[in-house]
Amino acid sequence: MSAKQVGRGRLVLILSSERSGSTLTRVLLGQHSRVFAPQEMFLLRYPDYDTWRREKPVAAESMVELFDLLGNPRSIDSLDRELAGMSSPAVYQWLLDQIPAGGRLLDKTPAYANNGESLRRSRELDPFYIWLIRHPLGVIESHVRIKREARAAAPGMLGLRRRVRDSLVRLAATAQGGMTPLARQRETKWVVQQTVIGEFLASVPGRDKLEIRFEDLVRDPVETVAALCQGLGIEQEEGMLGVIGERRSMNVSLGDPNFHKHDRVDPATADGWRQMFSEDNLTLETRKLMQRIGVRR
Repeated sequence: MSAKQVGRGRLVLILSSERSGSTLTRVLLGQHSRVFAPQEMFLLRYPDYDTWRREKPVAAESMVELFDLLGNPRSIDSLDRELAGMSSPAVYQWLLDQIPAGGRLLDKTPAYANNGESLRRSRELDPFYIWLIRHPLGVIESHVRIKREARAAAPGMLGLRRRVRDSLVRLAATAQGGMTPLARQRETKWVVQQTVIGEFLASVPGRDKLEIRFEDLVRDPVETVAALCQGLGIEQEEGMLGVIGERRSMNVSLGDPNFHKHDRVDPATADGWRQMFSEDNLTLETRKLMQRIGVRR
């Protein structure tokens, strides 16, 4: 890549709860020739590169993937030599200098929504923020289903004991509309994360942010992707919606472990939670927050 081809790109952050469709959004946008979208980077969770490498070593895989996407492969050893001692914002500034002029570096890391500190660390980078919101019961159902499938896959007597225990827990939760302790835990986390995101974005100018709904993305991906491209200031390209992308397994620590099982955008995922849960069993706090941030009931 010649010097004329590189320049300051712009950072794009997808802010969401886990299991809200951030991997789907990343992959769809990553089909664009000007968007470089590796797996979750986690960098903003840490004050500097050295802490990030020490406490989240698996995320180095995403950094290497980014340079593969740029057509400029780099080893993690070479990146360590280049970036050691840098603050996290400085690392992003350096990465943005590697992006082709007019390009976008997309980082989707749901863990950023766990606290305001990670988000505040991003402000000096002047990113564009995408707030991706999914119905809380859609998030809860996805978490519960994945956990149940993992337990069911456990071998031998361990798997049997886990399946029996899960059956008893679900039976006891029937009177509460299926809200098991795990479901309540994920409900609480959804409230915390949406509150953190909402309070942070309240101070961000409208031109630098966009809200989208997971349900709109899977029901009408054409219109939603068009809105995303407009918000990012890029022209929509043919083929972005033709396929979900390369169907390969992702690192379970850096994205959706089941994404490779899908080969299309499925509108049925918008309402799959209705078979298991009822909105009436959500807490009053959750229902009030849904109303405040525009989650349709």
